[in-house]
Amino acid sequence: MARGAKANKGNIPEIRALERKLSLEMLAAALFLLVSIGAGKGFPFLPALTPKIRTVLGAPPSPNMINTLLLLYIFSAIILILGRMMAASGKASPFGHLGYLTGFYFFHHFSGSLPEYFWAVFITGITIYFLECYHIFLYCTEESKKIREKE
Repeated sequence: MARGAKANKGNIPEIRALERKLSLEMLAAALFLLVSIGAGKGFPFLPALTPKIRTVLGAPPSPNMINTLLLLYIFSAIILILGRMMAASGKASPFGHLGYLTGFYFFHHFSGSLPEYFWAVFITGITIYFLECYHIFLYCTEESKKIREKE
């Protein structure tokens, strides 16, 4: 009996690591929601760009160009997530998605088209994070089950 208890305690770090992986995914999704709240209000906490900075940055990309890249991004992300699901891989990039989606919000903000295209970026993010969280949840559940069966 003591031997089984020892094996059980030995598996706890592995299970905790899986729980941490899922928690990080959920944290990234929550941060995306916070960024989305700021974007929905027009990023009132960001300082206004001075004309000099706008001149240095140049003209913002057109909304059509931003949306074309957003469409390319969502298809690429979905294909990668589905591929990882099929391969039963535990790899994920939650904060990478956060960076890309925040970038799309910022590009629309600086081009002045954020009010019109907020929902496009938001729905893209929700879709990606739903799939990513579902993938990681399935992976962690299966791996936890395998670890517990070893006991």
